[in-house]
Amino acid sequence: MAAFSWCLALGLETANWWPLCTLASVCAVILGFLRLPLRALAQAALLIVGTAALVVLSWWLHQGSASSVNPVQPNFGWPFNELRRLSQAANVGVSPDAQALTLGLAIGDSSQASQQLIADMKIVSLTHLVAVSGANCAIVVGAVYLLLRKFGLRTRVFSSIAVLIFYVFLVGAQASVLRAAVMAGAVMLSILFGRKTNPVVILSLAATALLVADTRQATSFSFALSVAATAGILVLAPSLYERLKKRLFKPIALALAVSIASQLMCFPILLQLQDGLATYSLIANLLCEPLVAQITVLSLIAVSVSWVTPVSSVIFYLASLASALIASVTHLFANLPLATASWLPGTLGTLLAILLAASSAVWLKAKSASSRFSAGTVALLCLTASFAGLANSAVQLSSWPQQDWQIASCDVGQGDATVVRSNEKVALIDVGRFDPKIDTCLNQLGVNRIDLLVLTHFDFDHVGGLAGALSGRSVDIALLSPFEDLRPAVNKTREMLNQAQAKTVFAERGMSGSVGRVEWSVLSPSKTASEAEDSNDASITMLFRFEDFSLLTLADLGEKGQMRIASENSGWLSPWVRSHELVMKVSHHGSADQYAEFIEYLKPEVALISVGRSNGYGHPTKRTLNLLSRTSSIICRTDLLGSIGVSRSSDGFSFAASGAS
Repeated sequence: MAAFSWCLALGLETANWWPLCTLASVCAVILGFLRLPLRALAQAALLIVGTAALVVLSWWLHQGSASSVNPVQPNFGWPFNELRRLSQAANVGVSPDAQALTLGLAIGDSSQASQQLIADMKIVSLTHLVAVSGANCAIVVGAVYLLLRKFGLRTRVFSSIAVLIFYVFLVGAQASVLRAAVMAGAVMLSILFGRKTNPVVILSLAATALLVADTRQATSFSFALSVAATAGILVLAPSLYERLKKRLFKPIALALAVSIASQLMCFPILLQLQDGLATYSLIANLLCEPLVAQITVLSLIAVSVSWVTPVSSVIFYLASLASALIASVTHLFANLPLATASWLPGTLGTLLAILLAASSAVWLKAKSASSRFSAGTVALLCLTASFAGLANSAVQLSSWPQQDWQIASCDVGQGDATVVRSNEKVALIDVGRFDPKIDTCLNQLGVNRIDLLVLTHFDFDHVGGLAGALSGRSVDIALLSPFEDLRPAVNKTREMLNQAQAKTVFAERGMSGSVGRVEWSVLSPSKTASEAEDSNDASITMLFRFEDFSLLTLADLGEKGQMRIASENSGWLSPWVRSHELVMKVSHHGSADQYAEFIEYLKPEVALISVGRSNGYGHPTKRTLNLLSRTSSIICRTDLLGSIGVSRSSDGFSFAASGAS
């Protein structure tokens, strides 16, 4: 029933045939219930009518808001907006990350979460803890139902539903919240009517009802993940628990069974949002999930008394102690080596993940020994493919970094960080967005002093990780772009450089110097950067000349800027540079904004692309990759290889990679 409604909604949504989809979905519900004995139809009808109330509320909340992975925050009106405002004002925590997580789990507001926290939680598959999820609805309803255990059944049921509706209005119409709310409402009504509840039927009813209310849910990854995770917990977790409890303590066996079952069912969907398998997801969820209930309960108490700010702040602070542990676990595992295990990309990888989930389900549920053996063999083959990729990444990691590295592209996610070394002297061009990532890379490279720091421009993905680069390291000279930039990152960057006692110099075309035996020169911008249209156009581009090859770093310089330095090639593109091999740090993470004729003329031997996995910008673009392929360049991408080391000997270039994380 639910599958039929979902497929029909998915097929018709793009054509905006929602009335037909709604009619067909309602028919599916009716047909599903016609299979029940006639004496149960009356109770089933009451169940549908009661659930329809929650559906209407979800539809109203969702009006004018597109389904997405991000929480939807419609205009709730008073008192919900006032409660949210008071809660935001009263919220305090032991750290900014803990404060953001507490507010997210309290009222679904993830706006205070830093980009680094969100990125790290995505790496370890903990994004459901950034804001309210379906589990929070279960916690709220369960808490109310237990607190009123001395009252009558009707009082307990209707009070639980009333609090649940209030809670949905407060936190917003996230897909997982709506799914959990409809399921919880259906369960409460079933208890009231004295009907036995089949959780899988309730899930099917909830999914169908929400698809009837809003067909856009059919294309929502958040909705799909919520349904898949719940299905895994309901269908697979009990069988898995029965097997695990024989070898583990029951609480650990239960937590492990729930985590494995939900992640197994979600894995094919997650592959559409990220590359590979979150290596430490299981242990991270095991450590963090037990903390969610106490954070939810404490933070909601804080919300309920938020007009008494001192009391609310104290309770928020207590809740943040557990949130701080979640943040610490997240950052720890996200920055460990091989945080993401390799998996086959594209359609083949998705089909392999589906096969793994299906075979595992058969192995857990089948009664026939031969069926279990066949399913187990298939699942084992799928896992073998995964472990083979993981072993390959481990082999890559063991060679990183090579002892004679001369250039390194640090894997800093969607950002830039390039390191040049000669005679133990080091130049660092940009520092990426996240402090831990650049700090980890520089530690692995053995960099404890930066002789030349180049901050090409003040985009956050180039200067945001400055504190990590400066951690425990001294800086001699820092080159900055002369472009007039009024963004907050400018003053913050200069303050940090002053505190580090670095000599700050504005770069200009023609400026030159050396790092060890490597000679460098600035190609752009001019002294005033008056020719630049924006900060990208004014980013510092440089040529580093080694003994037997050159490195060209293009920062985020677009096509117009590349055309300018191409027209001035008489000043820097000497016969020596033309006659020796060239390594190019490709501009702007491989975006399409490239001057094709310039790159075709240079014909770089090696093209380094610093880019984040699943970055959302489409970087690197097919246009740029095809362009580099036409020049026969060796393309090295941090999203596929992790941090990359480059060295050159008489035998040519050699490479080492840390493995994608």
